[in-house]
Amino acid sequence: MNVETSLLWQFGCFLLCGVFLSVGYEFFRIIRIVIPHNSFFIGAEDIIYLSFCGLILFGLSMEIGSGYFRLLYLLSAVFGAAVYFLTVGRIVKIISTFLFTAIKKILLRIFKVISSPVKKAVVTVAHNTAGVFVRIHKNISDKINKASPDLKNDGEMIYNNYNTDERNEIRYGRRIEAKIKKIQ
Repeated sequence: MNVETSLLWQFGCFLLCGVFLSVGYEFFRIIRIVIPHNSFFIGAEDIIYLSFCGLILFGLSMEIGSGYFRLLYLLSAVFGAAVYFLTVGRIVKIISTFLFTAIKKILLRIFKVISSPVKKAVVTVAHNTAGVFVRIHKNISDKINKASPDLKNDGEMIYNNYNTDERNEIRYGRRIEAKIKKIQ
């Protein structure tokens, strides 16, 4: 082969490589349609994809280009990817978006049909058991209200503070805080 034919053949190989790499990128586009991502995960996916593309293009350039990497290789791969995305890629995206939204609607309808009896059963059980919990709460609150007048309201005892008459001192737990002087 002469140089012009060899360069044309290399251009064609990298053009097809760009198309095939773009077809591989459709996988990420379809995943983004099915599972919405935030910008961090989209960026992470793109970095992984571009790293993979770089390795493929480097390996192909070492094999086809006899160890040389020319700017023509990169430009032809980008051109192949652009041709794919502007022609077939748009059709694939439209079809995949339509299919996945239709499948999602069908699955949601099936889920609603299956979950409606379960939902009715859960609501019925909740209404039947709510009365039990209301009665328990009412009994506990009645007992608390009845017990509050029975609390000792004495000047000598305030919560856990108490006056020891033998030593005339106020104790808080285990510490002696102050002395009390007897008034005679």
